[in-house]
Amino acid sequence: MPYLPDCRGTGRAARAAFFGALMALALSGCAGDVPVPFVNVALPPAGPGPAPEYPNVGATPNASPNEAPVMTEMERQAVEEQLKKLVADREGSVKRKIDNSN
Repeated sequence: MPYLPDCRGTGRAARAAFFGALMALALSGCAGDVPVPFVNVALPPAGPGPAPEYPNVGATPNASPNEAPVMTEMERQAVEEQLKKLVADREGSVKRKIDNSN
């Protein structure tokens, strides 16, 4: 019986080389000036003058002076005071919990 060398790895190597060449060919279409396409695309310079008016998607501001604001100044101050008190209470409770855990 003639001596036949072990050739099991050559098929795997040839298949890897073939798929490597195929991937290189596929990715060569993406080759450009930047390493990742469309990441570093330069924008055209902005025109002179103020920025254009974009549509307001969120809450609409008071368009007319006849519309009443959502809160009066006194209501706004009362809400601010309540929030400040709530912050102080929560900070105090967190500090007490930290002190008690040590």
